[in-house]
Amino acid sequence: MFRFFFLLLLLILLPDLYIWWNYTRLHEGFIRTAILLLPSVLVIACMILLFCQVRAAMLMQWAFILIICITIPKLVFVLTDLIGRGVTFHWPIAQPYVHKVSLVLAVLMAAVQVYGTAYGWRSLRVIHQAIKVARLPQSFEGYRIVQLSDIHLGTYAGDTSIMQAMVDSVNRLQPDLIVFTGDMVNTASAEAMPFIKVLKGLKAKDGVLSVLGNHDYCMYHPGLTPRQQEEEVQRIVRMQRLMDWNVLLNQHYSISRGEDTLYVAGVENVGKPPFPERGKLNVAMQGIPASACTILLSHDPWHWRHGVIGQPNIALTLSGHTHALQMQVGHFSPAAWFMPEWGGLYHEGQQQLFVSTGIGGGVPYRLGAWPTIELIELKPLPLTPSPTGEGG
Repeated sequence: MFRFFFLLLLLILLPDLYIWWNYTRLHEGFIRTAILLLPSVLVIACMILLFCQVRAAMLMQWAFILIICITIPKLVFVLTDLIGRGVTFHWPIAQPYVHKVSLVLAVLMAAVQVYGTAYGWRSLRVIHQAIKVARLPQSFEGYRIVQLSDIHLGTYAGDTSIMQAMVDSVNRLQPDLIVFTGDMVNTASAEAMPFIKVLKGLKAKDGVLSVLGNHDYCMYHPGLTPRQQEEEVQRIVRMQRLMDWNVLLNQHYSISRGEDTLYVAGVENVGKPPFPERGKLNVAMQGIPASACTILLSHDPWHWRHGVIGQPNIALTLSGHTHALQMQVGHFSPAAWFMPEWGGLYHEGQQQLFVSTGIGGGVPYRLGAWPTIELIELKPLPLTPSPTGEGG
């Protein structure tokens, strides 16, 4: 952790030092120097408080926003300015334009990041995804599932407008089933209180099924004893049940259409450390026929390769967790550097994984990886196995 903070400190301070040495100091202006350094001083102050275990959500959000909207544009300015200086060694005629080009690129970067913090995280989208599922019973062809994930209610500070827009959008889709794949809160059950009535408004023919995500275990709340942490989890479960959500805690649920049955299993979180591992897939699958078609709800897509593949009656796994790091350009996200399955549809033989990039996040920011409601329409998968594919 100390190494991470040290690297972040260098990222914050080195651009300031470069700009001061090459531009600001030449004007000998105290006010200009103060304006240059103030955002970095605020970020460092937030970092020190976080390092000292002051876990106020506002601190993390402000530190992130300052880094994204000010530190990153400064870094863009420095890098392009350095490249420009290298270019002028070969083409001195470019000298008058180097500073201007660097400044324009930095301003554009700042404008893009400001959009992500001011509007991007509110720009709700609906995506329609048809998925061919192995062993799908005939009666469930065309079955419509809305997947919601990672709403992180604490980020909205009690403002219910985005959640109301989400509920209205989902209900207009008239789904057969709604599933929520975890992370209802950021750190504490109290964050969900203002949203119970709104989220209770979600409607589907076969109801709402949900599982818990790593944040729903309140492991990021400072100062909680294990008993208090467990009490927080139980409150979150009770709140979801007050919203008429069916919380699957290593359990399964059967949906019937005539003589056909589709099974939906849900496990508690199974993730790569340091994320909690409380899921019991074998318990959730007990009683499901080996020949049945099962959809698994598991918050962390890491679980798919480390516990799901090889169980052929789990035809489709639905996950979230990644948020695509809340940044995406086309089919690329920096999440790909950390997670092999970070967004979209993946398959291994006839087993498939769909990763939702979610709706919320720990900080109010999204760029490219817009808050997304996924409408999944089930189709039968031909007997011939599909080639291995990747999402994105």
